Amino acid sequence: MVKVGVLIGSLSKNSYSRKVANYFTKLPSDLQFIELNYTILPFYNPDLERENTPLEWQAFRQAADEMDALLVVTQEYNYSLPGGLKNALDVLSVPSPNQHLMGKPVMVITDSAGEKGGLIANAHLHQVLRYLGMKVMNCTIAIGNVQSVFKNGENNDQKLAKRLQQDIKDFEYFIRESSFPQQACIDLAHNFTYHPGELALLNNKGDKIAIAVLKNDQNKTMIIEEVTVKSNYRGQGLANKIMTTLMWLVEGADWQVKANCPFAKSYFETHPQFSNLVIG
Repeated sequence: MVKVGVLIGSLSKNSYSRKVANYFTKLPSDLQFIELNYTILPFYNPDLERENTPLEWQAFRQAADEMDALLVVTQEYNYSLPGGLKNALDVLSVPSPNQHLMGKPVMVITDSAGEKGGLIANAHLHQVLRYLGMKVMNCTIAIGNVQSVFKNGENNDQKLAKRLQQDIKDFEYFIRESSFPQQACIDLAHNFTYHPGELALLNNKGDKIAIAVLKNDQNKTMIIEEVTVKSNYRGQGLANKIMTTLMWLVEGADWQVKANCPFAKSYFETHPQFSNLVIG
């Protein structure tokens, strides 16, 4: 069974975010939802990574590693996400030594007492999670007037109930479709440099060993003109690695790509998880 870790933004036991999460996770699906409790996590301090790393961080990271996907349900705090939730994501963002969130599917649900349903927090979360390399489900679930809709912990909005039933089906499908083959996950073993017009992988001396020649248009689209690998580095899969690094950057910036390069076109044919980012 697919395991989904649940992060609830409010620390209150009676929060509406918890009521929304409880309702959503009980909808029919083949997903197993497990709450990841972050209330005991010390504030993130990089100094603690070097020695005496808090056991709470280690246990929390291990629990997240065992999840196939994440669900984040939160209210909006001061036009953004709650500090405790942000701290939990900061703790998970640091490789120790492995990536904990990279390539992991995630869906976001926000709520608020107002009409907009926490749209700003929703957008901020999408931005943060994409930057962390997660595979973010491209939908906006924002529940407004949550105190009326979930007055007694039950969903009193039939239209919303129907929408959430479809959302959990879509989420399950999204998780299964996002199961990357190993070579599709970003490999940070090589350093890289990026500036408009070029992305390059570097060896340990800082020399460029693989280059993607790029062109940007005015519609947030990255055009891939050419992918090349230095002759003495060929056969190591570097062309695939630079393409995957590029797609990580593109997704994090919420851009799209167009492939003029034959290799890039063949890459997308064998990596359908990026199909929603490819145009042309």
